[in-house]
Amino acid sequence: MTDRTNSDTTLMTAALTALEELLPPQWQVERAQGPAQGKDLVDEHFYVKDRSGSGRALLVDARPQTTPAELERSYTSSLARRIRADAGSPILVIAPYLSPRSRTVLEKAEINYLDLTGNARIAIDYPGLSILTQGAQRDPTPRKRPDRGIAGPVAGRIVRTLADVEPPYSVKDIAALADVSPGYCSRTLQALEREALVRRNSRGTVEEVDWPALLRRRGSAVPLFDPRRTKAYIARSGTQRVLETLAAGDDAGYAVTGSFAAARIRAVTAPVGLTVYSVQPDGIADTLGLLSAEEGSDVRLVLPADEGVFDRSTVVDGIRWVAPSQIVVDCLGGSGRMPQEGDAVLEWMIEHENEWRVPAAEAAI
Repeated sequence: MTDRTNSDTTLMTAALTALEELLPPQWQVERAQGPAQGKDLVDEHFYVKDRSGSGRALLVDARPQTTPAELERSYTSSLARRIRADAGSPILVIAPYLSPRSRTVLEKAEINYLDLTGNARIAIDYPGLSILTQGAQRDPTPRKRPDRGIAGPVAGRIVRTLADVEPPYSVKDIAALADVSPGYCSRTLQALEREALVRRNSRGTVEEVDWPALLRRRGSAVPLFDPRRTKAYIARSGTQRVLETLAAGDDAGYAVTGSFAAARIRAVTAPVGLTVYSVQPDGIADTLGLLSAEEGSDVRLVLPADEGVFDRSTVVDGIRWVAPSQIVVDCLGGSGRMPQEGDAVLEWMIEHENEWRVPAAEAAI
C-alpha cells in the first residue's frame, strides 16, 4: 500500500509539472483535494485557471500501471458513463506512459489524458482549453516485451483468423481455424484482451473483436521487409512482365502482397514496388528472370516467417493474391507510401465488411 501511495504521489507531482508546461502563458494549475466523486474516480484534482482567474477542476485518475482493457472497463461501461455524468467535472487520466491503444480507448470515451513522455489530449469547455501533443509511441521503460503475444509468426495466424471470421467462437474454435495449439491460442488471446482488442465472456468465448485496431496493432509490431528474409531485385522487363509470368505459371508457393495487391482493392496512386511472398525465393527469382540489386530495385521477394500469410489467399487472373487482412498488415508494416495504401485498404474493408468477413457458422471449424 505504501509503495502504491508513493508511486501515485510521484506521478501526480510529475504530471502537474508537465501540465504547467503545456498551458498557455499566464495560465496556472494547482493540485487540490476534494470529496470522492464515484467508484472509478479519485478525490484528487488539478485546478486549472486562465489569465482572468476563471478556473475548472480536472478530476485526476492516476495510473502508475494500466492496460487498455482496464481503462476500457473503467470508462466505457454504462455505469462508468453515469458516474462521470454525476461527477460534473472532466476527468484527466495520468500515467508514466499510455500506449497508442490506451489513448485510443480514452479518446473514444472522451476522457482527457496526459503521460510523462509527452502524449496529451485535454479538452475542456470552460475555461476554453484544447491541448494535443504527441510523445513516445513505445514504452521507454517496458516491464516486458510490449509486442509479446502479437508479434510472433504464429500469432499472425490467430490475428488473421480473428479479423477474417466473425465471432462468437471459443479458444478451441480459433485454434482449429488457425491451426495452432489451444494453449498458445489461449495465451495470445489473454494478451489481446489486455489491450482491449478482443472481448470475452465469463466462459472465455470471444464475443467481440476490434479487428481494425487488431490489424493496425499487428502491422505496427511486424515489419514486412525483415532483412533476414527479404531480397531485392530488378525486373529486366518491368514489373508488369513479372506479373504476366506469374499468371502463366503455377500459382502454388507464392502470393503477391504490398502495393500491387492494395491497388487491386483501392488504389492510392499507381503501384511501384512489387512484393511477393515465396517459400522458395531463389527459385522464383530465376523463373522470373530477376536481377539481384541492392539499389534501384522494383521487386522484393519475402520468405514468410510463417506460411499463415497464405491463409485465405485467392487466385485472380492466374495470380495468387494474399487476403485483404494480410495486405493491411503488410502495408502498415512496410515502407514509403505503403502505410497509406494499407489505410486505404482498411477503409475499404470497414465499408465492405460483408464482402470479405466470414460468419463463424460458415467457417470450417
